[in-house]
Amino acid sequence: MSISSLKPIIFYDIPSVLQNEPWSPNTIKTRYCLTFKGLPFQTVWLEFPEIKPFYEQHSLAPTALRSIKGIPTPVCTLPVIMDPNTNRLIADSFAIAQYLDEQYPDTPKVLPNNTAALVHVFRTAFFDATRGGILLACFRGAQKLNPKSKEYYIRDRTERFGIPWEQFATPENTEEQWNALRAACNTVDGWYAKSSGQFILGDAPCFADFTVAGLCNWVRYCYENQEWEEMKNWNGGRWRRLVEVTDRYLDFSK
Repeated sequence: MSISSLKPIIFYDIPSVLQNEPWSPNTIKTRYCLTFKGLPFQTVWLEFPEIKPFYEQHSLAPTALRSIKGIPTPVCTLPVIMDPNTNRLIADSFAIAQYLDEQYPDTPKVLPNNTAALVHVFRTAFFDATRGGILLACFRGAQKLNPKSKEYYIRDRTERFGIPWEQFATPENTEEQWNALRAACNTVDGWYAKSSGQFILGDAPCFADFTVAGLCNWVRYCYENQEWEEMKNWNGGRWRRLVEVTDRYLDFSK
């Protein structure tokens, strides 16, 4: 089936007060993939309180189990896609990337040359490296959500991490977590330094690069302006360049 004859894939994303700019570093990975592959798609926006009912309506299994107050709790997340060309619903950005590569083999690969397992390890290592800045990330990100989602998000995160919201970004915590993010960027910069090209696998971007660029855009659009101005020049400007070369794969017109 040619690209021109495909029905648009339905891409479920999280809205925010930002206009034509990304909010979620998770859903942005799927937006990158769809645009990179040149696949037709359209966005359906779901506020945070609408995600779990959507899963229940479509009998989708939760994407994760998280320990909340010591109790393993199923979690329903975005992105999700619905492909009307196959009548498939796929949740989780990595699973979506695998599906798109397999279902549309004539498009550019986001997990090329049998690298899915290695990219999955990269993603896990990247999450572990950046975990030290999660509270500041939550606090900054919440400020850009629509009121309906913001209330839900704050309640969910305070319950998940077990601390009052006002303690997420005290001056002391902000400095500590900003330094943790810089240390994480230094680590990831070391990984990129081993590559023969500007991307982690060389001269073409893959899902791993979209994962890193997603975090960069989280800081770019959700943090304070001066914070992005500082971060984009870390590591010889690597993160500014990564954002610039991947921006072409962020289509917000759909």
